Amino acid sequence: MWSSNGGGGVGVVGNGPSPEHILHSVPPIVATEMQQLIDEMRLQDFDSIRFATYRAACKLRFIQQKTKVHLVDIWNMIEAFRENGLNALPLHTVIKTSRAELLLTTVFHNLNKRLVASQHVDTDVSISLLLAFLLGAYDKQNTGRLTVFSIKVALATLCAGKLVDKLRYIFSQIADSNGLMDHIKFTDFLQQVLSLTTAVFEAPTFGFSESAVTQCFHKDDKVSLNVFLDTFLSDPCPPCIMWLPLLHRMAAVSNVYHPVVCDACQVRSFTGFRYKCQRCANYQLCQSCFWRGRTSQNHSNEHEMKEYSSYKSPAKQLVHSIHKSLQCIPASSSGDANIDILNTTGVPIGKPTRPLNLNNIVPATPTTIRRQHAATSSADWPTSPVLLPGQASHGGVIDDEHKLIARYAAKLSGRADSFIFVVDNFFVKFGPEEMRRVEKTRLRKVDSRDDRRQRYPLSNGRSMNSSMIEDERTLIAQLEEENSMMVREMARLESQTTSDDGLAGLRDRKMELEEKMFEMQQRRRELMMQLEHLMAQLNTGPQPTGGVSSASLSQLPFASDQQLTGVNSNVANAFRAGSLPATSLQGDLLHAADQITTNMSDLVRQLDLAQAEDNGVTINGF
Repeated sequence: MWSSNGGGGVGVVGNGPSPEHILHSVPPIVATEMQQLIDEMRLQDFDSIRFATYRAACKLRFIQQKTKVHLVDIWNMIEAFRENGLNALPLHTVIKTSRAELLLTTVFHNLNKRLVASQHVDTDVSISLLLAFLLGAYDKQNTGRLTVFSIKVALATLCAGKLVDKLRYIFSQIADSNGLMDHIKFTDFLQQVLSLTTAVFEAPTFGFSESAVTQCFHKDDKVSLNVFLDTFLSDPCPPCIMWLPLLHRMAAVSNVYHPVVCDACQVRSFTGFRYKCQRCANYQLCQSCFWRGRTSQNHSNEHEMKEYSSYKSPAKQLVHSIHKSLQCIPASSSGDANIDILNTTGVPIGKPTRPLNLNNIVPATPTTIRRQHAATSSADWPTSPVLLPGQASHGGVIDDEHKLIARYAAKLSGRADSFIFVVDNFFVKFGPEEMRRVEKTRLRKVDSRDDRRQRYPLSNGRSMNSSMIEDERTLIAQLEEENSMMVREMARLESQTTSDDGLAGLRDRKMELEEKMFEMQQRRRELMMQLEHLMAQLNTGPQPTGGVSSASLSQLPFASDQQLTGVNSNVANAFRAGSLPATSLQGDLLHAADQITTNMSDLVRQLDLAQAEDNGVTINGF
């Protein structure tokens, strides 16, 4: 993953900008802080690191820790940008040093609010050192001003957080309105981010150039967010930016403890990366010795080294060895996910992978073991030794021993959540509870078999055969018990089926009531038609000439036009005031209306009763 600079060491650094040149480009007010950073970085002897990628990452990691910016994550940094109004300014807006100092003051004061009192940082020192480094990296003309984009890129790169989150934020700054990357803005971003490596004197390897842009993308490419992330998170990533993922890996392993002895410096334990030789037996180096080429004994820097970012205890190594010998797990497990094989230049040569082997992950069933044992015993019956209690043959029982070893190893590694068995050519997965029940049954069978052997020692072939018959009878009894359980389950299912039949009867009853309601509606319609026919005959009949005066007719309680709204036209004419037939047939019509109302009331009452019965039975059924 990481490439060398072709013999990089202290001599390569001399081709870059000198510390005196950087100090001359920094305003006098911050020259002291920049000189302090350079002097302390020289004391760390980073220039003796052979690999340019590791050298640049180590220097920037030192800047992170010295300025305490590694304690601020990317989301808090973005929030500080918003609080100071930088998100509303164009990217190439130039701001004064005072405003940049105000931004850093917000960042570190908010950091102290999140930390306990005993872990507070010295805000004045951190602000002055970080501001001096930013001016030394970006203010080459000694103007005392910085662009908004350079501040965002520098702080987003140096702060803590996941690399993918930082890349997403950077893409949001360089993308256009269509969600595609603007190549001009990307070139500006690459120039700003490589100014950080130039500020730590790594310009010969990681300085900005036009070839660095083409290493990432071509000008005609349409780069979306996914393509942008895949390019920078790939292995290997573009050469000009290889130090960036290494910087985040170094931050992740800074607290990883390796309780082993370095064979070069003889230190008993160390943190960070650990390197193990692929040729020399149990030869391990700390990161400081490997990066600087220190060796001992017969080891050479030309040997391949494997980089470890985690440590396995001897117990876990034993478990891994047992699994590997039994071929129960693939060669590349999750614990080795952060291992890279490096050659002499620091470039990984790949990870060995093997396909998953499932041949021995399924242990043999007891029936299979019993058949194999019976076949072996019958074949070698005259010369087979007598098995005493506690002894076991070396036939099919060895598979059972392998199964127990694999199960115990899985428990040690914390992966005994489920087990897979083969029963009659079917894969069956058992959880922890089922496995405990199976294990208890197996132990009871073993105890009973041992008890029988102690009571009745196997002296000849007939006694051994009787013991096998007893085992078969025990197995048959267990099968019969399982069969009875299945019969009880079937009976329970049949009882549920009867309740379903009751629900079907309720549905049929509901359909019958609906049909009856339809019939009563038809009957009501027929009565209304007959009533209308009678009204038509009354209207067309002869009018009486006397007997009732107009004054007496006007005093009858006839309905008005507004009260007869919605009634058929013939019925309305019959009841309208001044109509003579209405006086003689009013009683008949009211009687017919009462019958219709009574029929409808009976219908509604039956429907309500059916609905109540349906709801009550449904609740009791469920």
